[in-house]
Amino acid sequence: MRKKQGILIISDGLGDRPVKALDGLTPLEYANTPNLDCLAREGSTGNVYPISPGVPVGTDVGHMEIFGCDSNQYYPGRGPLEALSGGIELEEGDVAFRGNFGTVDEESIVIDRRAGRIQEGTAELAKALSGMCLKDGTTVLVKELTGHRVAVVLRGKGLSAAIVPTDVGTANEGAKLVIPHPEDPVCKEASETAENLWEFTRNAMDILKDHPVNQERVRNGLLPANVILTRGPGQLNAIPSTAKKVGIRGLCIAGDITVGGIARLVGFDYYLQDSFTGGYTTDIMGKAKKAVQSIEEGYDWVIVHVKGTDLAGHDNQPMEKVRIIEEIDAMAGYIMNQVEKDRCYIAFTADHSTPCEAKDHTGDGVPTIIWGQDVRRDKVEKAGETYFMEGALQNLRARDIFALQMDLMGFSKKRGA
Repeated sequence: MRKKQGILIISDGLGDRPVKALDGLTPLEYANTPNLDCLAREGSTGNVYPISPGVPVGTDVGHMEIFGCDSNQYYPGRGPLEALSGGIELEEGDVAFRGNFGTVDEESIVIDRRAGRIQEGTAELAKALSGMCLKDGTTVLVKELTGHRVAVVLRGKGLSAAIVPTDVGTANEGAKLVIPHPEDPVCKEASETAENLWEFTRNAMDILKDHPVNQERVRNGLLPANVILTRGPGQLNAIPSTAKKVGIRGLCIAGDITVGGIARLVGFDYYLQDSFTGGYTTDIMGKAKKAVQSIEEGYDWVIVHVKGTDLAGHDNQPMEKVRIIEEIDAMAGYIMNQVEKDRCYIAFTADHSTPCEAKDHTGDGVPTIIWGQDVRRDKVEKAGETYFMEGALQNLRARDIFALQMDLMGFSKKRGA
């Protein structure tokens, strides 16, 4: 069978619940989406679970599953994924954390977990901390990521990832910084690792407090990034290459370097340019044009990622989520008009749901579409969580959607005689 191509649009955190401010509709249902409606009307639709019903997942797990990788078997923890995404070459025994530049007061009360969603100066802040040597000889590596995000790695002897780090958790501003401690107080390695992380955290607070970047932020009335909140500890596992397993040449276009890093881990190429951000605003049409160009250049599968819908969900900004969905709709329309329908499939999904009123990831299904000339159509006429409950893809998992795309494109391997 002749191979075909595919483009997958990922609207991070897209899934939502009825919002009072939107007359009881979800942002996707409220938005004006003629192109997504067309994809739905001419394709298969459904609410797809990242791994299983009612189980919230992180961006990392969600994208591993979308990319065809079994997170139950291979997930190393968010920390190692963040570190690798940032270009840190992990060594055996390293313990890596995902982190945020945040703001605390003099009593270590967390004022803002994202330091006002800091966007500039994070490279300078990370550089001031990276290479720190702790009392027992452990070295700390720090690398800025997208926006307020940062990777932290402890490198030394006898370390353990079985600890509770410092982050107070989503939407828990007003709580005091968590003092790291072992999950099992009997574990000597975990106890020493927790002490190391606390030593780093306190030293970092001292350095960040007087850093020129933060002095400038305070002068400008902005929150200082005077702490690193850590979570997601882990140690690296070997992750198999989806690209080699399936035999495809894939490309991920994303402003969020964590997503790009996960794509690299499973064997896909990653494309980033300055206008492709992981924030509320990004060059969406630039991403669309790059996706079409990449299909023309011979990539089998091109992934286009947009982060803004997730941010709007976390910040409980339903109208902002609507705005971004409408921009994604325009991108989808451009792609539809540029590709050959009989040669290229278009799919649309999310890594997880981030309902505005919940302000966090939930275990709801995510709106999903697969479109192409020979795709089996269901009876759904419009894009939206409620409508997709009648769709053909209802109650499948993210890896099922990956498998369906690969089969349509001609890359699935037959089982049996």
